[in-house]
Amino acid sequence: MVQLLEIYQRAQKGRTMSGESFDLDRLYASLTRLVKKYDIKYDPDNPVPSDDALADRVFEAAVGFFVECGVYVQDTRTVVGFSSQEVLNAVANHNGDCHFGEGKEARIFRSRKPDSSTRPWCHVGSGIVASTEEIASRIVQGNASIKAADSMSVNALDRIDGFAINTGQPTEILGAIRSIKIAREACRAAGRPGLPIINGIATAGSAIATIAAAGTQFCLRPSDGIIVGALAEFKTNWEMLAKVAYCLSTGFNIVLASAPMLGGYGGGPEGTAILNTAYVLFGILVYQCNYYLSLPLHINLSCSTTRNVIWATALSAQAIARNTNMPTLTLAYAAGGPMTESFYYESAAFIAASIASGVSTQTPHPAKAVLPDYVTPLEMKTTTETALACAGMTRKEANKVVKALLPKYEQNLAEASVGKSYTECFDLETGNPTDEYLDFVEKIKKELSNIGIPMR
Repeated sequence: MVQLLEIYQRAQKGRTMSGESFDLDRLYASLTRLVKKYDIKYDPDNPVPSDDALADRVFEAAVGFFVECGVYVQDTRTVVGFSSQEVLNAVANHNGDCHFGEGKEARIFRSRKPDSSTRPWCHVGSGIVASTEEIASRIVQGNASIKAADSMSVNALDRIDGFAINTGQPTEILGAIRSIKIAREACRAAGRPGLPIINGIATAGSAIATIAAAGTQFCLRPSDGIIVGALAEFKTNWEMLAKVAYCLSTGFNIVLASAPMLGGYGGGPEGTAILNTAYVLFGILVYQCNYYLSLPLHINLSCSTTRNVIWATALSAQAIARNTNMPTLTLAYAAGGPMTESFYYESAAFIAASIASGVSTQTPHPAKAVLPDYVTPLEMKTTTETALACAGMTRKEANKVVKALLPKYEQNLAEASVGKSYTECFDLETGNPTDEYLDFVEKIKKELSNIGIPMR
């Protein structure tokens, strides 16, 4: 395995170029060539492909891309390169067991395979901003109360004691610490004190705030996880690598999160499938991550549930699942918000495609995850049930389900309703959903069952 200090040294000596030259002359050019070389063709009539040979070609293309392109370090304006042998050795030697949680909530997150009946890992929650600490606490407690939840993400705060939380200011560190304390107390109130928090600290935008608030005295634990992002596209910087250094030194689980943009430098669905697969290699070699969080997005619609993004996500999931032992979560940003049909149709399509393709999923984020308080535990509970219901579904079965769901929402993604906020869907005092929302979800579940997802 290439060690972190070796990557640091390579960044000092690598080829110098501008970020724009890296984007166009290396990344885009390499993907364009490899799509043709490996005969990767998008099939809109089958949003969940089931061609093993195609998935394996995508993985081969991803290895070729990683070696050809390298990783761009913004601070030095240099490219860190790797050999194909280094890549293949790192994949072969990667430890696929990811240990999370404490006590009764201790779990091992492992990889899955396409068409598998293996229970998927159920990750609930989001880093969506909560406008008050009370709402943040209620959301986390509700999510922690979902019995099937194996791990959770916790909401970000945007204010602390009336002061705005701004990156690089003292309020960021204080807010990050406060958010973790709120979340841990909410988990205790739900009777699950050992439930792992694996989105790190959503309130912390900087490495220094993450590292400061990750101290065990502030309730985060090495059996939790810290997100280290890749910068679009296939870039990193010293700040991200500082998080890696901290996690490797303290034993925290590391997750690489990447959001390749379909329609950006990755090109269309074919290039995006290769790029999304290559990010697993980025995670193993550059960040030495324990698991991978994959969240491709449509560059114009800012959601993950278009037909072409679902195809790229499913194909890359199959490439990853068939050729690595990396525990992987896919995450959808839905255009529709809480208490909308669009949210549940989008989520079901994305989840069915992902689970059948051999990965696990995080509960989808409503309303593109941009509106404070526009997320509730009922979406998390229902989409977790959807993921479990899809275990054992073959890719061909999932393809039929997705094809039945897409016409229900895909033409309206640009105008999808943001739905209702937490306080419109839940009673803040009791933390329970309204009867209106419960009735709405029961109707949706029956509809999903009729389409082919065996919901309870």
